[in-house]
Amino acid sequence: MPDGHIDIQGIWKNSNLTPLERPQEFTQLTITATDAARLKAQYLVPAGGPNQPDDPGRALEDRSFEPIRGELRSSQIIDPDDGRIPWNEAYKEKPVALRRAMLDAYDNPEQRPPLERCLGSNGAPPMQPNAEGNFYQFVQTPDTTVIMSEVSHDARMVRMNSMHSPPAITSWLGDSIGWWEKDTLVVETRYFAPHSAVRMNSRHLFLVSPQTTVIERFSRVSAHELNYVFSVSDPTYYTRSWTGETHLLRSKERMFEGACHEGNYSMRNILEAARTH
Repeated sequence: MPDGHIDIQGIWKNSNLTPLERPQEFTQLTITATDAARLKAQYLVPAGGPNQPDDPGRALEDRSFEPIRGELRSSQIIDPDDGRIPWNEAYKEKPVALRRAMLDAYDNPEQRPPLERCLGSNGAPPMQPNAEGNFYQFVQTPDTTVIMSEVSHDARMVRMNSMHSPPAITSWLGDSIGWWEKDTLVVETRYFAPHSAVRMNSRHLFLVSPQTTVIERFSRVSAHELNYVFSVSDPTYYTRSWTGETHLLRSKERMFEGACHEGNYSMRNILEAARTH
């Protein structure tokens, strides 16, 4: 770039199928190609079962276990060593309880998950892949780095070499500031709104709060790959900070408008269908 920093602009895809947490069957981070193929078949099994025709709505984007620095991995989490989220005792059962509650939460739209209500996005840090909408556009200027997500078309504004807003000001995407450490873009985000607490990927759920700090590190390791390391700390939920590592891959595809808004037809249909049953 004209200011001497690495150019990370363009369209990137967060398509790694590696789960956030390590499956119980593994004790090690690195796995074999055979293990990865078996897990991929398990994760992408058709909605009707392994012997049923594939459901085109089940996995809308091509995703697979992608090597990080030449290694296939059992989890994105690299610290703690067990590859698991270090929940504290008060919140250890919270993810299971939240998922269970969603099965019967149809009294009003406010009970449904933010992504279902078109209020959340894949762009809220730390960024996690889902079945669809894993594209991001990065735009750089000396003063601001913008991370635009395809899902819910949210633009996260990272103020470079700035100070955080006051803690009383919270937002869905949090308050992000950034700086360069040599060729690595470091982004620190704090003060998430209470209503944007849930973070989900295809298989796992975790939480953030106004007390959470998320630090992301983006490093351009080749023309086609951005290494992505994220750390989450919050004594409200976790006994210690935890760190994950994955990557974003350069894409020649275009981003499309995620034309989703609160009060959309899908929400009405979801609530009506629940009452029909």
